[in-house]
Amino acid sequence: MPERLPRLLPQALSPDQTAIYAKFTTGPRAAPRDGFSLVHPDGGLIGPPNSWLLSPPLGSALEQLGGAVRFHLTLPSRIRELAILAVGVACHSPFEVETHLGAARSAGVDDEAIAAVLAGREPQFDDDAERTAHDVTQAILRRHGLDDDLYATAVESLGERGLFELVTLVAYYELVATQLEVFGTAEDTAGVSA
Repeated sequence: MPERLPRLLPQALSPDQTAIYAKFTTGPRAAPRDGFSLVHPDGGLIGPPNSWLLSPPLGSALEQLGGAVRFHLTLPSRIRELAILAVGVACHSPFEVETHLGAARSAGVDDEAIAAVLAGREPQFDDDAERTAHDVTQAILRRHGLDDDLYATAVESLGERGLFELVTLVAYYELVATQLEVFGTAEDTAGVSA
């Protein structure tokens, strides 16, 4: 799909847009620990943040939510990255998959587990919390909910906070996948160093 929204370059941004832009060029996002950057070599933002600049109030809220999801959850990074890859596959979002491959490897997810998720299969899990998180992610993606048994298992394995974080993470990345698809940035991975 062709890119529908041209990259908005820093010199053309309003003060409100510049404030959002700065969140991706300073702080933890400027030196990402997860192996990718959302800043294109031409200085513009790639992926979802480029479209967030269209509406600074929403863009600011989405940036804050995205920052919380990436940097402030109690869920282990392996669970987060496995769930993000599963969302990327289910939503046919190559951008999400490509940007999070390196992050998954950095989190200690082995190539066999990554290959299974990318093929839509359940990886072999040694960890019950990871298995439960995978089951929860798949249930949300397929049915947008959990039955009582899976809910009880998830609370026991992940805790109520962990389950809430996982549900929010899955929903956030589904939102991002939709934005990427609508604005034609699903294949804009130039500048991503995963």
